[in-house]
Amino acid sequence: MTSTPVVLLLKRSGQSSDRPSGTVVQNGELAIAVGAADPGLYFEDSAGAIRKIGPSHYGTTAPNSSPVGLAGNSVGELWSDSSTSEYYLKVWTGSAWQKIGAAFADSASFATAATTAGSAVLASGAVQASGCILASGALIASGAIIASGTVKSSDIGLSGLPAPTTYGSGALFYQIQSSGIYPAGLYIKVSNSWLAV
Repeated sequence: MTSTPVVLLLKRSGQSSDRPSGTVVQNGELAIAVGAADPGLYFEDSAGAIRKIGPSHYGTTAPNSSPVGLAGNSVGELWSDSSTSEYYLKVWTGSAWQKIGAAFADSASFATAATTAGSAVLASGAVQASGCILASGALIASGAIIASGTVKSSDIGLSGLPAPTTYGSGALFYQIQSSGIYPAGLYIKVSNSWLAV
């Protein structure tokens, strides 16, 4: 490009949030706004709507919230909302900002510290390293073991297995540290005794 010093300029603005209207650009014509707070490349689509090509906006307020040019946002436009500690990624649907992939984080069953939000699941290297619980899809949270969607009468121990009579048949017990004749591992109650799994 250095051998052919030709300058091609688009319709442009140095201001942030200075979006062109359909009267400024023609169908398929490009316009650019280079204001650092809300830059973007814009074009008019075949339906007459202005579309934005540009980076995902990052900030506490939505992009184009104080428009210099055309008001509103483009369908599919992205915003990384830093107004809360969750930093949600949002997309403009044409009528509202929709959170992306936030259903998991917003679900009450997953938002508690006992499951995924806290460190209870992965905090114990012994539980994770054994593989016998996590490999089977079981989940450990606050001492309970949940397997195949059913809560079992279960527990996690540090110093030996409890008396089998205190647990129902099929109960699970995870022994974290070796104690006496019981090595670390997962046990299930069968009849009136504990069997290593």
